[in-house]
Amino acid sequence: MAAVHINRNVIETLATYSNTADPFLGVLLGHESEAGWHVTGCCCFTDSSPNNFTNQKDSVTRYLSGGLLVCGIFFENQSLQADDIVKKVSKYPLQNQNGLVILVKQPKDNKVTEDNIFVSPDQNTVEKPKVIDITEDLPALITARLRCPLTISVKVAAKGSLKNSLSNVIENLCNTLSSPSAVYRVQDTEVVFNSSSLVGLPNESVCSRLLDLTTSDEDEFVSGKQKHSKSYKQRTLQCEVLQNISIADDSGEGTLCAPIIQHNLEKFQAVTLTLPVDVCCQVTADTKVLTLGQYMTTAICNQLRAMQDCFVQYVEGDVPPKVQVCHFQPWKSTAIVSVIYPEGKSEEKLESRRRELHSLFCLPLSRPVFRRGNVFLFPEDINQNGYLINPHQYINTQPMKDGQQYLVQGLYSYHHYMQDRFDDNMWGCAYRSLQTLVSWFRFQGYTDKPIPTHREIQQALVDVGDKEPKFVGSRQWIGSMEVSYCLDHLIGVTSRIAFVSEGSELATKGRELAQHFQIQGTPVMIGGGVLAHTILGVDFNEVTGDVKFLILDPHYTGAEDLKVILEKGWCGWKGMDFWDKKAHYNMCLPQRPKVI
Repeated sequence: MAAVHINRNVIETLATYSNTADPFLGVLLGHESEAGWHVTGCCCFTDSSPNNFTNQKDSVTRYLSGGLLVCGIFFENQSLQADDIVKKVSKYPLQNQNGLVILVKQPKDNKVTEDNIFVSPDQNTVEKPKVIDITEDLPALITARLRCPLTISVKVAAKGSLKNSLSNVIENLCNTLSSPSAVYRVQDTEVVFNSSSLVGLPNESVCSRLLDLTTSDEDEFVSGKQKHSKSYKQRTLQCEVLQNISIADDSGEGTLCAPIIQHNLEKFQAVTLTLPVDVCCQVTADTKVLTLGQYMTTAICNQLRAMQDCFVQYVEGDVPPKVQVCHFQPWKSTAIVSVIYPEGKSEEKLESRRRELHSLFCLPLSRPVFRRGNVFLFPEDINQNGYLINPHQYINTQPMKDGQQYLVQGLYSYHHYMQDRFDDNMWGCAYRSLQTLVSWFRFQGYTDKPIPTHREIQQALVDVGDKEPKFVGSRQWIGSMEVSYCLDHLIGVTSRIAFVSEGSELATKGRELAQHFQIQGTPVMIGGGVLAHTILGVDFNEVTGDVKFLILDPHYTGAEDLKVILEKGWCGWKGMDFWDKKAHYNMCLPQRPKVI
């Protein structure tokens, strides 16, 4: 492998993880392209014994989206000499036909740099890659998604036999999906493929050709009226699985014969289960379609086995639970992992499960990553949301000269006047800003409570003793303090309040807001005079103190039309002239709770 491109977040994660008491051992995860390995994530193992390495590695694969591969290993070693690294690597059964990426850290060295990165083209050789690129700009990936509920019947011969019976059914299903008779079709096209055959395109075709063939408008992504150019990040190839029941004479499947049906009559107890298969594959543009077929089959079988594990873990008697598939992006990259959760279990009851996942994926225990509210939203999921999601991501404004942008982290929905068939024009701007703030905490998994209505907000202020009962149902304004009271009372989020005596002093808040977005990453509600807005970020120059503000304006009264919202500046960068120089301003800066 000539080149290794590694996400900077992986380097930072492993540098931090080396300070923990757990062994510094695990696998690197990435995508493969003609440009080399693109390392986007890592998994940490709790057992450093080589004998248990394979079992730990296999358990990781149950979570990986198709195309996200175990591409390397990281460990601690006294020496960075090639011969010594070969000896250490040989203890762990890990192979890849295209070579391995190896990251070696020396004891008591908390830094991870290019000097720590090697490649192993075969089991007996370790060398430096020709190119080592530590970057935040990994290639855009093409996403293919297959959703197909499968119904199976599992025979329960005796009490406690469900586990073995279920395992047999799942393995038979995986064998069927792995056979040449199972094929995948890209919706809205005539392309049918698996790992060994391709119909509708030449055999050597790459996945970028699939995008050219699709006619779906999923790339609209956020708005039904605003179209965007084709983008790998914004499009999902929808696929379906089919079984070919006809066999050509030259198929090599053996002598053709009439089918024989054997019908056995017997009484037995059976459990019918629905497997909600929802598989995601991510590949680079130059990945061959046949390879995508291989990734798809592997991902489906891994997910079926993960469902089996979930059934067995949460079964009550011989009644397994319903399960759901949740896709997450645990690292600061586009890589997706999938987790199977039982339906009906509260987040509190699943906390121990999430702790295991945080440990496996080398994540701190200070922020939620694997709550069901954290699920990754595909374009087709966002289209069903009803609100615009993260409209600021479509702004094409260049950064301020010598400035650095500090932006809201994660997802939020845009709430503004006249939404939800409710007329709050001229008085409800702070209510709408609060709704945007609550949406952020929902999308980041901190709460599963619904976004409050105006009446519920007013009732909350009465409940905490801030307002009289007659306030409920009124058209009275609220400000930053009231927003902070509601966040605390409704979803348990505390806030910090910052203020300036006049708008011209907001220029002095650039550094404070930059630190807020860098550390907390939550949207900020600001109120002054008779207006309220939401601050989504700042562009700040450390030397001159110049600052611009990324504003989401709740005073917009139109439809969910992204083109209008961006062109008219309802979401956009504003200078100091945006603020009333004589008005007093309060800012509500919500703080992240420390939970998982």
